[in-house]
Amino acid sequence: MKKNKGYLYLAMAVFGAGLFCIGEFILVEENLKAASGSCIGLGAAIFCLGVGNFIAKRIISKTENEDVLHKKDIAVNDERNTRIREKVGAKINQIVLYALSLLVLALGFMGVDVKVILMVSSIFVLELVLAIGLTNHYSKLM
Repeated sequence: MKKNKGYLYLAMAVFGAGLFCIGEFILVEENLKAASGSCIGLGAAIFCLGVGNFIAKRIISKTENEDVLHKKDIAVNDERNTRIREKVGAKINQIVLYALSLLVLALGFMGVDVKVILMVSSIFVLELVLAIGLTNHYSKLM
């Protein structure tokens, strides 16, 4: 990282604080409630990110940061962790499939409008299309 990047984070914090103040004190009319809430939320998020990154940049040395990034890269790309993530994804897919099946049946027995049942059951079609598309994509890559 460049040395100047710390001041970019500080500028983010100032911008976030300004956006928060605009939402809190300037946009106070009743018809501007949505804009006020958006400014407050976005300003608070940008402020926290700016302050957090600025402090982290000042406290953590470059060598520590490189060491942490190297360990994280090894953990993410580790074959065991990759297999665990794949198994977790497959199991979650099975559970969600059964849960959606039960939901569609429950909606049918409750007499809910057919449009709602079709919207929920269209997720099954989406899953089928994604399974076919991703299988073809990954078979070409490997």
